[in-house]
Parts: sequence; structure tokens; C-alpha cells
Amino acid sequence: MNKMSLSSILRGKRKLLVPLLFLTFLLPIVSADVIYFYQGTINVSTTQSPIILAVGPNGNVNNYISTTVPKYGSSFTANINVTNSTYAYFYQAVVMTVIKAGNLYTNVTISPSTASYINNMWLIISSPSSSTPYVIQIIKSGNPISSPTSYTLSQGTYYISFLVQPNTPLPNPSQSIIETVTVNLGDNVASITPIAPPPPV
Repeated sequence: MNKMSLSSILRGKRKLLVPLLFLTFLLPIVSADVIYFYQGTINVSTTQSPIILAVGPNGNVNNYISTTVPKYGSSFTANINVTNSTYAYFYQAVVMTVIKAGNLYTNVTISPSTASYINNMWLIISSPSSSTPYVIQIIKSGNPISSPTSYTLSQGTYYISFLVQPNTPLPNPSQSIIETVTVNLGDNVASITPIAPPPPV
């Protein structure tokens, strides 16, 4: 009788032990993070750049402007020297060849952000086939401004000139850079809507 009750007790404990063991194995799964994965495929190939930049006919003039463009024409760097004049005009500093028609817009920053050596500055984009150039202001009252609209470019050759109105008096002549203006030229080949560049990564 005692043996029977002892075995039935052990059998009952075994029945209770099985669900407890199951719960023990299940708990780590229940408490784990739930992650879903979705797959997308991006195939990358190459195509011709819609815009190619080059040094313009007046891109290098001793002591006044020095312009460089990397091998593939993807950007330009212009070092300009301004004086205590009312305006400085750097004519046809950069050549822009438009391979595919698109819509050009600008996004501008200056460094240091508190610099005020340039009061106003414009990009003047002209084409031999058009008598009316695009005049795009990129600095206004010492502050960088980005174009609120885009400018339609058809295939062809364009020249980029810089018109600068400095704040005078300027520091004494030296080799040090007093202000850097970064102009992102966006070429939207899909629509006329300007799109801000992505944040730095």
C-alpha cells in the first residue's frame, strides 16, 4: 500500500516535472528579441556622368585665381584672391559640359560659419547658345543660401563665373585662407525638384 502510494507520488511529480522542463526551455525563446528581415537586391553598374567639369579658359590667372579639377571632372576647387574692391569678377573659371539634360540646383555652406569676409556672392552660368545666363546667388549678407528652384540645362557647354562682393576692409594680403565656400551642384535628371544632399556619414 505504501509502495503504491509512493510510486503514484513519483509518477505525479514526473508529470509536473515535464511541463516545468518545457517552460525552462521556452523561456529563453520568449524573452529573446524579435527580429524580422526583409531582403532587397541592388545591382550596381556604371553609366556616363550627366555633367563633367573642367578648368575654364580663365581658371588660372597668376595671383588672382587658381582652379583645379580632378581627372574625372567630378568637382572643382577654385582659390580666389579678393581685394578691397567693390566687386571681384572671375570670368569663365570653370567649364561645365552637360551630357544629359537635367535640372541644376545648389546647396551651399561656408567655413568658418561665422566668417563675414564675403558679403554677397553669385554663380553666373552662361552658355554660348543663350544670351541670358543663370545668375544664382550663393551668399547673401554674409550667409550661405541654397537655390530654392532648379535651373534647366540642355545638352551643351556652359561656363561658371564667380561674382564676389567682399566686406571691406579685408585683412592684409597673406597666403592663409580666410573663408571657404562649398557649393554642391545638384543635377536632378529625374525631376525639377531640388533635393538636399544626404547627411555626411
